[in-house]
Amino acid sequence: MNLVKIGAVALAGTLVAGCASQSAKSFASLDRSNPAYQSDMCQQAIRDAEIHDDIKLGRMVASPVAVILSGGLLLPAVLAANVGLNTVDHVDAAKLDWQCGGKGKSQEEIMKSVATGAAFDIATGSAGSK
Repeated sequence: MNLVKIGAVALAGTLVAGCASQSAKSFASLDRSNPAYQSDMCQQAIRDAEIHDDIKLGRMVASPVAVILSGGLLLPAVLAANVGLNTVDHVDAAKLDWQCGGKGKSQEEIMKSVATGAAFDIATGSAGSK
């Protein structure tokens, strides 16, 4: 019965979290009329950021499975891995925005966003689902 509860919370967290990576959200908000958008640096940043959606999808499937199958023992490791991957996604999203003519997030803004997401995951018990 406990595994069912963990699974339900993980599924709910996944649904709340959404499917798009931070990099995908940044890409969607780019100003394509900005001359920097056509630059080689911007186009490379776009290509580099595309992997984050695939990673997020894999995390959404593998994380809850790992936590549930381990009876919760892997929760700290899964949380740490997801925080690390989320940090890389946010950093790449800021780089993408900056290299394509936007402002980009500061390191402080990135840290706050990642910490808020991790705190939400811990509070809701959905750390294994993001």
